[in-house]
Parts: sequence; structure tokens; C-alpha cells
Amino acid sequence: MSSDLIPRLWGKLPAGRRGPKPALNVAQIVEAAYVIADEQGLAAVSMARVADAVGCSPMALYRHVTNKEELLVHLGDRLSADLVEPPRDLGWREGLAAWMRAQVDMAVSRPWFLDLPLASTLPGPHRLAWVDLGFHYLREVSLPPEEKLAILGIVAQYALGEARIEIEAARSTENPYASFEQMLVTYADPERFPNLMSSMASWRPAGPGEESESGDPSAFGQSLLMAGIEAHIERSSPR
Repeated sequence: MSSDLIPRLWGKLPAGRRGPKPALNVAQIVEAAYVIADEQGLAAVSMARVADAVGCSPMALYRHVTNKEELLVHLGDRLSADLVEPPRDLGWREGLAAWMRAQVDMAVSRPWFLDLPLASTLPGPHRLAWVDLGFHYLREVSLPPEEKLAILGIVAQYALGEARIEIEAARSTENPYASFEQMLVTYADPERFPNLMSSMASWRPAGPGEESESGDPSAFGQSLLMAGIEAHIERSSPR
């Protein structure tokens, strides 16, 4: 990546020479790429297609964005601008749960997010605003800042995994776990899988109306995650 990538991402490049204002800017280029990704997926985003969308030659783009790798970094930050901010008056537990769920919902609505390389998720202004919101929910929690940042990272990682599961489930025509019990009875040898089979002996699938009351498929995992964070906060709090 170019050495001036971070200044470009933050719009902090030195002012150019005086003259007419350029007809094209980074925000227009990124928005064009965003629309292409939304309509056709991330694989459809190319410098040539973006140039065509903004009405210029590919070479003209390179005056504003060094290469496609840099464009993806801008695109990753642009995604964070569409995260729906939960109410700010929530407590830390409810706030972080909503903060996490908003990330899942954004990814589910734009599944091409999962195709972005990890290197594209640099902290630009939109992404950092989202991190700042996470710190807002933790503002009254007595933990050092590095632990708060680590907690937000763990919650974001959980959101990423949950989003992938929900996206793949939506793409699938069948639930592979719908006949899990029948599969165990038919194929699993109790001697080979003794712990699984003894644990699942009393298991039954949820019936109609027995699903999570919240309608959130991540609710149980989310509850466990928040309980773990709460336990850490309690252990770390001064007596």
C-alpha cells in the first residue's frame, strides 16, 4: 500500500497547487464503487468499471486512488457509515449487544462485505466513529482502555462470524441441522461418539413458536458473550 494511504483515507493530504477545483474526488469514486458492489458484488468492482461509472478514464482515477487495493480500503470504511446506530442511553451490556447486532445486520444486508480482504479494514473516520460508539457504551466500566478496545474487537469478531453464518444460511435452501437428530440415530455409533450421544439423548428440536423470543438467531451466543464480559468486569473491579 502507498505511504500516503492513511492520509488519503482521512482526507488529510497536503493541499495541491492553486487552480480550478477538480471535477472528481475520492468520495465520488468510492460511492461509485459502493453502488457497483451493492448491485453486482465485490468481484464486479474494478478500476475500469468505476471509471466508467463516474465518466472518466481509468487513468484519471489514479490521481485520486493509487490502486484497487486502496479503493477497497476506502470501501471498507464507507461501509461503516451505513451502520445503524443504536440508542446511546443503553447500559453497557445492552449497548454492546445492539452494537454487535448492528454489525451483523449491515453485513447481512451487504454480504459482499465478507469478501473484503482483512487488510482493507483499516480505521478510517467512519470505522473509528463506530469504535467511538463502542467506547461510549463502556464509558462507565472500570477497565483500562486497552481492555475496552480488546472487548470491542472480540465483540466485532463474534459479529463477523455470526454474519457469515446468517448469510450462508440465507443462501442455503435447506437447514443442514433440521434432521440432526435423525442423522445421529441413523449414522452415529454411540461407542465412537459416547459423549455426544449421551448428551443428545434427551435433545429435541424446537417446535413452532419455541424459537428465541427476540427473533434474533444470535441471541443465545450473544448472551454468553456478554456474560463473559460481565464476569471479567466484576473480577477487575476494585473491591
